[in-house]
Formats: sequence, C-alpha cells, structure tokens
Amino acid sequence: MSENPSQFAAQQLAPVLRQHMPELVQRLVSRLQAEVPEYADLPAPQLTEQAEAQLQAVLRALAGEPVDGSDGPAAYGRTRADQGVPLDAVLHAYRVAWAELWAGILQEARSSNIATSDEMLSASTEIFWMADDFAGRMVMAYRSRAIELLLRRENERSATLEGVFSGYLNGAEKLWEAAAVLELPYEGHFVVVAAEPSAPGREALPGVKEALWQAGLGSAWRLGPDVEAGIISLRTPESLPLVLSELRGQRVRIGLSTRFTSLADTPHALHLARLTLAALPSSAPAVGQFDESPLGALIAASPRTARDVARSVFGEVLDLPDEDRETLLSTLSAWFESSGSTASTAERLFCHANTVRYRIHRLEKYLGRSLEDPRDVADIRVAIVALRVIPRLDKE
Repeated sequence: MSENPSQFAAQQLAPVLRQHMPELVQRLVSRLQAEVPEYADLPAPQLTEQAEAQLQAVLRALAGEPVDGSDGPAAYGRTRADQGVPLDAVLHAYRVAWAELWAGILQEARSSNIATSDEMLSASTEIFWMADDFAGRMVMAYRSRAIELLLRRENERSATLEGVFSGYLNGAEKLWEAAAVLELPYEGHFVVVAAEPSAPGREALPGVKEALWQAGLGSAWRLGPDVEAGIISLRTPESLPLVLSELRGQRVRIGLSTRFTSLADTPHALHLARLTLAALPSSAPAVGQFDESPLGALIAASPRTARDVARSVFGEVLDLPDEDRETLLSTLSAWFESSGSTASTAERLFCHANTVRYRIHRLEKYLGRSLEDPRDVADIRVAIVALRVIPRLDKE
C-alpha cells in the first residue's frame, strides 16, 4: 500500500483516463454548451480543443508530470479574457469541468478496481485542492489580462478622442473608425462640453458619463490638466435640456458648444466650448452654451478681430469701475434681448423705465453713437456679442 493513497490513486488513474479522453472531452463539451450560456456561442471545434488541453493539463498534474504554461490554467484564463467571456461564466465552466473530471475518475475507479474506497476518499481531497489551485491560477491570469486589455482599450480611446478633438483624424474613413472606437455615431446630434476641474488633473464631472448613459445618451471624455472635455451624442435636439439639467447639478464652471451633426466638426465645437467656459464668471459654478446665432459664430471664428472691434466700440466704457461698467453693459444686453423696448428692459432688470433711459443715454454719450441709428446699432450689437464670446475682454 502506498504511503500517500491519494497520490497512488491519481497516478494509477491518469493513464486510464487518457485512454478515454475523447469520450470525457465530448461529455464535458456537451455539458458546457448546455449549462453555460456564454459557451453555447463558442465554436464547437475550438471549445473541444480547449477542453481537451485543459483536461490533459490536469491529468499531467495528477500524474506528477510538469504542466506546460502554454495550455495550463493561466493560458485558459488569458484566452477567455481575450474572448470577453465574463469571469463568473468562466468559473462556472471550471466547476462543471472539474465535476465532469471527478465523475470520470470515479467511473474508471469502479470499473478498473485500481483504487480502494479509502484511496479514492483521500484522492478526492487531493482533487479538491488541485481544483482550487488551478482555479486560482486561472483567475489571476484572467484578471491580469483583462486589466491589460482594459488599459489598452482606454489608451486607444484616449488617443482616438485626442485625434478627433485636435482634427488630426479627418476624412470620412478615419472618422468612421474613430466613431466605432468611441462608441459614438459618425453623424447625429452632438455637443462638446468643456468643464473646469477644481484642481489640475482632477476629474471635473465625476459620474456624468454613467448618468448620461442611463439616460440613453452616449459620450466620450478626455481629462486634461486644465479642462475636462467631452463629446455628448444626443438622441435628438430635444435631448439638450436633459444634458443641461445633468450638468447644472455639477459644482463647476461648464461651457457648451452649439449643436453640430458630424464628428468632423468636433475641433471647432471644442473651441466654442472653451470660449464659453472662459467667458463665464469665475466667482461661482455656472453652465453656459455658446450663442448659436450666425453673428456669434463669425466672432468666434476671428477672436482677434472681434476683440479689436469691441475695444474700438466700447472704448471708455471698458475702463469704468467694475460695478459701473457691469451695470451699463448688462443694461445694454437686456435692451437688445428686449428688442429695444425700454419697458421690457426695465422689467428684465427689475428697475424703473426711466432708469433704463438714463443708463442708455450715458452709454450713448460714452460711445459717441446712437441706438436710434441702424448703423450704430449694428456696430454696438457686434461689440456686445463679442463681450460674451471673447473671454474677459471687458476687463483687459
């Protein structure tokens, strides 16, 4: 009698099991296809080959032979991670495989009388610990490979997103490929978001991607040292209020671009989102969207010219003390938004109509222009829009 009954049984049974390997493999494959849904879609020849390789590795270990790393549990874990099979499904399959192997061992032991009941009882302990060891090595390899693949995908997504934002990826073919990597449509309805983090390199909008996803909106995000930027895919233009509602719940400054319909326009949209972010007051969290008017787009296309025009038109007004300057400019903005109605402007500003008239008169004196002259009105309108689009122009 062997001093190690479990080893005796294993060494004696391994050669016998090898003789019946085709039947054992077929039973295992049938069980895996029937009991593990994720394995039902794997090609049968591939599944058969992998099942045989794993069973052979186990039998070599039982017989005390070295197990080649190319077909052992670590290789199996890496393969399933590459295939994207969930880990819980792989563990389920592993349990099924060891159960089928033990059933085969018991069947051969009974039919061959190689081992006694006591020897088989001791062997069961050995099989249990071996199964645990194999599963542990498989899980470690799976997780290591899954992390490697995740980092690779994230690096690919990050590089692709940078290419889209910068305009390096251009042309229909490259942008179609980029859209697939980013899991975004090539054409649709989009906005670009630029958010200012509370500290360099810190995520400005934690959880926003998941929140948008739950609302049925896809997005891709890039975190930089000074801004977190994202492309949001809207289902329809009517989805924009949903995005604004989610962003207003964040406690940071956020700029949005106008809506656009092709990923090819992303670099310009990022420019508009950054302009909007820079023009927001720095004193408190706020969400702003770029002016969608044609005039706003023209100004954003040539910031330096717009800066010169605004400085030329407003001149002395920009040099006034902060409170006085803000009062006059906010009154002028409200006057334009009210289509030149003094009464509506007063209602917007919660002041008397005479107060509005007084402020407008002061502005006209400073500007040397009249809000009754269409040519002057056109110049002043360009300048007031430039103040909203070009960051902090009124403070330079």
